[in-house]
Amino acid sequence: MAYPLLIGPSRKAFIGDVLNLPPDERVEGTIATVVAGILNGANIVRVHDVKENKRAITVTENILAAK
Repeated sequence: MAYPLLIGPSRKAFIGDVLNLPPDERVEGTIATVVAGILNGANIVRVHDVKENKRAITVTENILAAK
């Protein structure tokens, strides 16, 4: 039995380390991490910037459905 995979990368320090940005400026890094997570099997995401991430998830899901 497989369990759902949850990721919670929102504004995390590793994104700040990569982008050299403070937490409130890490939305693009969070979105990239969420998309990478979905592409690698994540089923649930926890984020602060819901609207922006939902849009990216919708685009990602549509790309995957078009394969």
